[in-house]
Amino acid sequence: MITWMQKHKKWLIVTIWISTIAFVGAGFVGWGSYDYGKSDSTIAIVGKKEVPLNDLQMEYSNLYSQYQQILGKEFNQELAKQFKLEDMALQRVIQKYLILNYAEELGLIATDKDIGFELVKINAFFKDGEFDKNTYLSVLKQNKRTASEFEAQLKQDIVINKVKNLFQTQLEENEIKNISSLIYSEDEVSLKILSDSDIKIKISKDALTKYWSENKENYKSESGFEISYNKIANIKNNTKKEMKKVALKTYLELKKEKIVFQNTKTIYATSNFFNKDDFEEITKSKENTVLKPFYKDNNYYVVKLNKKVAPQILAYDTIKAQVKSDYIKFSKTKVMNEKAEELKSNFTGKNLGYINKKNVPKIEGLTSQEKEEFVKSLFSATQSINTLNLGSKMLVYKITNSRLTEHDKSDDEMINSTIGNLKASSLSSSFLAKLAIKYEVKSFMGNK
Repeated sequence: MITWMQKHKKWLIVTIWISTIAFVGAGFVGWGSYDYGKSDSTIAIVGKKEVPLNDLQMEYSNLYSQYQQILGKEFNQELAKQFKLEDMALQRVIQKYLILNYAEELGLIATDKDIGFELVKINAFFKDGEFDKNTYLSVLKQNKRTASEFEAQLKQDIVINKVKNLFQTQLEENEIKNISSLIYSEDEVSLKILSDSDIKIKISKDALTKYWSENKENYKSESGFEISYNKIANIKNNTKKEMKKVALKTYLELKKEKIVFQNTKTIYATSNFFNKDDFEEITKSKENTVLKPFYKDNNYYVVKLNKKVAPQILAYDTIKAQVKSDYIKFSKTKVMNEKAEELKSNFTGKNLGYINKKNVPKIEGLTSQEKEEFVKSLFSATQSINTLNLGSKMLVYKITNSRLTEHDKSDDEMINSTIGNLKASSLSSSFLAKLAIKYEVKSFMGNK
């Protein structure tokens, strides 16, 4: 999940329409310290408008909460730095003020009626099913906001949403019809399923040892760590605090070499000799380091990392069962690939009829998940005859014909929403680029 977020972090902040109410129910998250060139409260000037530090901090807090909701406990301040959330927050708040400058030129404002209309939409401010002023003020107080601050931010969001509405585009009926026909086009398909259960592989010791020799880099032991340790056993059933004093004293004596370590052992990630956090502490340490005491099972351990043990190639005799299993799988896949190539040159398969994304028939020999993979492959295919490796099965299929489907009005809402959002996103990106040229941006931020 974290890798995906790193690759797609720009996509996550493309949306420029910011909601003030995002903070409700989320804790405020602080961030790093900065030099501010103009004053303590202004971090940039966009057009004619000053950008207050408070807006930037709020934007950062909102972003942090969004990432935390997606990643859960994995997300922390360290990851926030890796994702450059501070830069994202600055980018978003500048985008916001570019739009506010433009809205001012257009004469767009937020009235008290607009604010009231938005407030009564927020369930966090409800009591007994309706908006309650005391609840409203209480929630704001819990979030360290005043009503005037919140409503000022809400005014900005209302104005920004009024600009947003300028980009809402409705597709023409003919566009929807043509797009629907294209999305739900149908392919007539013939399919042949090759299964590894139908393939018999001859096995000999020579074949297995040769396979191991050619692939032995894939058969290595785990990385290990040779440690020395002393166990401070809780023989007298002392408290943890009392035991810790004894452990720290032993730690100092071992570190100063006044006493010697009593035990030596090689540990691995899968050995469970220590818990995950303690094991990670060992792996991060340098060789010949004596570590502070670890607490485990009501006892303390003082550990010295002697050396890191590099992975070793495992002897054939110790892993021959695994080699045999891998060899059979490899050989069956090879045979299936050869058969698939033969089929492609002279294809015969079972005709499944016409298939579209909304109408996929039951396919004998495929599980629901395998059928899903097949359909995904089918509608991304660029050739008439194709293969799909499903592990224990190889699919060879031929697209014999394609046709557009009749327009189904039940799809109109989904198509209009999806394509409309894409259009609006494209327009808003171009719009922001133009605003960045129209209004000068001066940032006073610089890392200390």
